Order: sequence, then C-alpha cells, then structure tokens
Amino acid sequence: MINMKSPRCFVATVILVLACSAPYRAQAQPTSPKEPGVPWPEWELTDFQPKSPRFNETYGLSHFRGRVTLVALLATWCPYCQVQLEKMEEMRKEFTANRVEVNIVAVNIASGASSQDEFTSRCSFPLFQDTDLENAFGLHQGGKDDYYIYNERGELSDFFPFSGNRESDLASPEGYANVKQAILDAPFQSRLSVNTVAAVKIEGIEGRTYRIDFSENLGDNKKWKPLQTVTIDADQFIYVDLEATRLRKQRFYQVQEVP
Repeated sequence: MINMKSPRCFVATVILVLACSAPYRAQAQPTSPKEPGVPWPEWELTDFQPKSPRFNETYGLSHFRGRVTLVALLATWCPYCQVQLEKMEEMRKEFTANRVEVNIVAVNIASGASSQDEFTSRCSFPLFQDTDLENAFGLHQGGKDDYYIYNERGELSDFFPFSGNRESDLASPEGYANVKQAILDAPFQSRLSVNTVAAVKIEGIEGRTYRIDFSENLGDNKKWKPLQTVTIDADQFIYVDLEATRLRKQRFYQVQEVP
C-alpha cells in the first residue's frame, strides 16, 4: 500500500496517474462522416444492378475515385425511395447529355434485400446491397433518404439529410436543383503552394497531369514559362525547382491541369 503521508510518495503518485491518463485525454475524437472533407467510408458490398459493368461483384466506393460521386441511402420497399431513384436516373441522363462526369450510386438498406427488383428496373447505375455485417448505413452514420456528395478524391463535399434545412426531395423542383447544384459545386479545386526553397506543392488528384509554369517578373505583367509537366501518383506532390535554388532566383509559380 502507498503511504500517502510521505509528500514525495504523494507527488510521485499524482505524476504517475497523470502520465497514465494523458494518452486517453490526447486521443482525438472520431470525425463524423457527415463533416466536409472527411473520406468516404471503407465498405464493400455486392452490386445487384444487372445493367452495371460490375454486376454481382463485391466492391466499394474506392472504385469511383477520380469523379464526383453521389451516394444515396435508400430502401427498395419505400415508395418515396423508388421515386428518388427514378429522379436520380433522370439526373444521370441530364449530366451525361451535358458531358458532366458524375458517378451516381445507391445503397439499399439491409431489410430491402428481398425486393431488389423494385430498384433494378428504375435505373441503370450501380446498386449496392447493404448487410447487417458490413453495415454501410452505420458507417455513413446516416438514415434512409440521406444523400452524400464526394469530390474526386473521395472527400465529402456536401451532405443532405432527409428533412434537413435544405430541400432534398428530388421529386420537387427545389430539391432537384439543390442536389444538382451541390454536385456541380463538388469538384476538387487543385491548390499550389511554394516554400522558401522553391519546393512547389500541388494539392491535386492522384493520376491526373499538371503543368507547372514559372515567372521571374515580380510585377503585374508576369510572363509565364513552362517549368515541368507531371502526372502525380498521390493527391499531394512536391516538385523542387533546382534551377531556381541553384541560381537563387525568386520565382512565381502557377499550376494548371492538363486535359
């Protein structure tokens, strides 16, 4: 037993208790999957849409990386959801006609597994069957009729909860317009930053190609010159301008995505 009458022993005990409890206090609280910028959940479910290129395969959202993706949590036995699915198909066709590249997918609640035909005949995009074991609904922390919109990097751009502050019923003109505009606003905007050693950092999208230009004109009339064209293998890429460092040149940089 520790003798609390000893001052040194008491102080040592307090320090020990604080040291042991510190890691628990320092642990960050889990980030909600409904907060902008959070990566999409890592689930894998079976695609039950016969019109899908990966019909009857088990896969997850990582397959859709590189395009804006709308994920809807629905239920085949729900008449409201059936209408939403038809409107999602209408939106898909509208995007295709305007050459807007968007992925649209729906996750069917586990209790709807016996009525999948209610969905397959109403759309042509991938349909995933949730299970109690995988629990995609739980990983999204969402409910039936919720919409999640992710950018090309798989980060949440916008979230529409059912009966939220913004109308999201696709059968209404306002709800359709709200969700459609959120999808159009979702594309990731590549960013460029430069530090003191002319290290050019690109915040972009893995697999895409970017051109880095530079200018040594520090005034308003910058004459841009090509520096390097790179295809990045990660969302973040750093290019060091060795010539500027060697010559101790101060340069401005800009980055453009190459089609």
